[in-house]
Amino acid sequence: FAHVIPGMFTSAVSTFAAGSSFRWVRDNLCRDLIHQAQLKNVDVYELMTAEAKESPVGSRGLLFNPNMAGGTTMSPSINIRGAFLGMDLGHSRADMIRATMEGVALELRIALDILSNMVKLSDEMLVVGGGSRSQVWRQIFSDVYNMKVVKTNIDQQAAALGAAACAAVGTGLWPNFDIVDEVHKVEDVTLPIAANNKVYEKLIPIFIKSEQYLADLGDQIIALELKK
Repeated sequence: FAHVIPGMFTSAVSTFAAGSSFRWVRDNLCRDLIHQAQLKNVDVYELMTAEAKESPVGSRGLLFNPNMAGGTTMSPSINIRGAFLGMDLGHSRADMIRATMEGVALELRIALDILSNMVKLSDEMLVVGGGSRSQVWRQIFSDVYNMKVVKTNIDQQAAALGAAACAAVGTGLWPNFDIVDEVHKVEDVTLPIAANNKVYEKLIPIFIKSEQYLADLGDQIIALELKK
């Protein structure tokens, strides 16, 4: 889609349930951590990502597909649904937490590959939103994308900043959008780890194949009309 800034465009390839999938894991698998976070007065996501560190790259072979809100423009079907794949009795909650974080990154890697085949992309990625606060997730993103990942002082306020910038330029308060770049102050730069990227490169084709399977299953389940 055309961006409000001339010559720029907004991507239509994404996933509907990135942060929502992680929140689902929090609410359904980490209730004890929610309680601990309240007692310690810390963010529960800090406890979750700390636990995710106990799981190695690739989550011991556990995959998570984050299409828990249905398919997007890049999905094989709108009826695709999320799933943990490859689970066995040896997997732990730490594996499930890390697999969720990796699954979001792998899903967005598909979007990145689609875009890179259409336009030339930067060799670094700016991350915003609540998830950008997690060093574990930033490293996963960097390793999956094989790109430098940059975190600035703008995280969950990114959308609000964009809206304010549009209003400021639209009313003439700002002459252009260059001030937005000045507001961003780099706080952290994460570089890809070659060994980790090698693991993810092997997982990506398996992940893509699972998308088609889950889409087919989703179509069949929806046809049963079990939720009526």
